[in-house]
Amino acid sequence: SLPSLHCGQVRRVHEPLRAELDYLSYAVSDKKTAKNPYGKKTILNNVSGRSAPSELTAIMGPSGSGKTTLVDLLADRLSSGLMTGAIELNGSERVTKTFRAVTSYVAQEDTLLGSFTVAETMNMAARLSLPNSVVMTDIHSRVESVMDAMGLGACRNTLVGDIFRKGLSGGQKRRLRIAIELLSNPSILILDEPTSGLDSSSAHNVMKYILKLCGEGKNVVCTIHQPSSLVYDMFTNVIVLSGGETVYCGSRTYMIPHFSGIGFQCPKYMNPAEYFVNLVNTDFEDRVDITKLVHAYSQSTVKKLLLDQLSADRTTLQHLPDIELRASSAMRQFSVLMYRNLINNISNPGIYWIRLFMYFCLSFMVGTMYLSTNDDLTEEDLVPLLFYVQAFLVF
Repeated sequence: SLPSLHCGQVRRVHEPLRAELDYLSYAVSDKKTAKNPYGKKTILNNVSGRSAPSELTAIMGPSGSGKTTLVDLLADRLSSGLMTGAIELNGSERVTKTFRAVTSYVAQEDTLLGSFTVAETMNMAARLSLPNSVVMTDIHSRVESVMDAMGLGACRNTLVGDIFRKGLSGGQKRRLRIAIELLSNPSILILDEPTSGLDSSSAHNVMKYILKLCGEGKNVVCTIHQPSSLVYDMFTNVIVLSGGETVYCGSRTYMIPHFSGIGFQCPKYMNPAEYFVNLVNTDFEDRVDITKLVHAYSQSTVKKLLLDQLSADRTTLQHLPDIELRASSAMRQFSVLMYRNLINNISNPGIYWIRLFMYFCLSFMVGTMYLSTNDDLTEEDLVPLLFYVQAFLVF
């Protein structure tokens, strides 16, 4: 398990956290038409759900179903649009400052710099995110423990890699991004498509490490498009969305019996995740009436069990103290970013050496253009030169 830093250095000690969604809806402004007189487009409609410590909750659905929007709302990453309903922690309404201090979010986009090794990337991320009260020996200890926990110890001196250099595999890069977010020891980890773009073996390996985090008491919520059957079996809870509506939300073990009870039996040797995502996909002609699936779920015992759990959470609510994540000082962040930018420019041929060659060529061309006319130059003759140089420097 991951060792915690000294109490008070990163986050205060607190109880494991449950995350609850209570009839959450989200709409954005849209063009007013005859079919849409109010100029609103509903992305999510009355989504309820729950994820507890040591649980892995997967949000599934076809493209455009609202998966990413749901996790962005949960992670408090959307500032526009209209949200109704409630997001709660341990039964009490979410306080933004506290929520951000106990959660970490791993986006789908790759933002790693390819010119650094795994250990360098982790150390710089730790110095940027952890407060000054955490001494360097503790930072190095934390970095080593997180790398080992995510299976990155063997490649600690390997470059991340980019289009110019070979480096980590896709699965290793995904685990590195998760490891960076684990440095601050979050209670809730939110991931957007952690297996996107990976082959089935790499995806299974990434999810295996994520499941390991659940075993250490973390509350993990992730979106996933179409997992393999091995990955599907790792989930504790599953939320299935279609067009922003909830088709299913509950325990994975109840999922197949629920759909069988309403006439949709998953074939015996078929991946349940693939079957259910295809079932709720409305992009094809032989689509199922989603309103019937939504209504069937709203009247099901699975939905009743969820509402009972949400009600019980409120009756046994645990008010969290005001917790604020203390970041490193502005001076430390500035020095780390300056160092990172300098090393990245020098190490990256696409940034430093190619530009150096371009500037050399510019100097050579400008010098030869005016080589034989120096005696007759006037101030007006230098104006085209200045425009030429400025236009070249843009690139």
